[in-house]
Amino acid sequence: MIHSTPLGILAAILSVFVAILIEGASLRSFFHIPAFLLIVGGTLGATLASFSLAQLAKAFGDLKSVLFTKTDMDLKQIFFRFWEKARKEGLLSLEEEAKKLQNLFLQKGIQLIVDGSDPRTIEEILWEAHEEQEKNEMKSGKVFETAAGFSPTIGIIGTVLGLVTVLENLEGGTKVLGQGIATAFIATFYGISFANLILLPIANSLKTAAKRKSNERQAILRGVLSLQSGENRRILAERIEPFLD
Repeated sequence: MIHSTPLGILAAILSVFVAILIEGASLRSFFHIPAFLLIVGGTLGATLASFSLAQLAKAFGDLKSVLFTKTDMDLKQIFFRFWEKARKEGLLSLEEEAKKLQNLFLQKGIQLIVDGSDPRTIEEILWEAHEEQEKNEMKSGKVFETAAGFSPTIGIIGTVLGLVTVLENLEGGTKVLGQGIATAFIATFYGISFANLILLPIANSLKTAAKRKSNERQAILRGVLSLQSGENRRILAERIEPFLD
């Protein structure tokens, strides 16, 4: 399955190139290595100054996970299977099932049931774990969002540097002056493009993934409490369905 984020970014970049060609401009004029290095290096440096290396590594790791890892699970069917087993063999029979789960949050919830914890304790433990995970997951989106804020500003810095260079060489003539000014504005073009066509879409994608995981954990919390209280299958489904896509 192709993820929409890289597809959307590619479509946006291609749209810019097509617009340049339609306007009759030369694509070569928009390729400027010093400006590119300034935007990439400056944005990366400013972002690194705002976050730790561990946070940056986690942000890129979460991005890779969102784009290339399919983590969706059919929670309704999983809980129906648990409900059926608990109805026939009792809640203690879920212990072996819990050990097979890859989702650690769900595993924690089922283990708390098996341990005989009271509903209030289970809810408090799972909710605290949920809030902490949600906070950590939202940080990844914030990293790219912050980078998107730096990128246009770095572009303006590059433009100012380019204009200073142009003003120092006014004796070059009108043609040289025009080329210098055009080159100076390439940095702003790069800065705005990186922010709006790449960094912000990535940030939004990570935030959407974080929200989906948050809803998934809330569905698990409701399902675990419903399972422990012995509610029927229909009520169990009603508890978790509002949080599922």
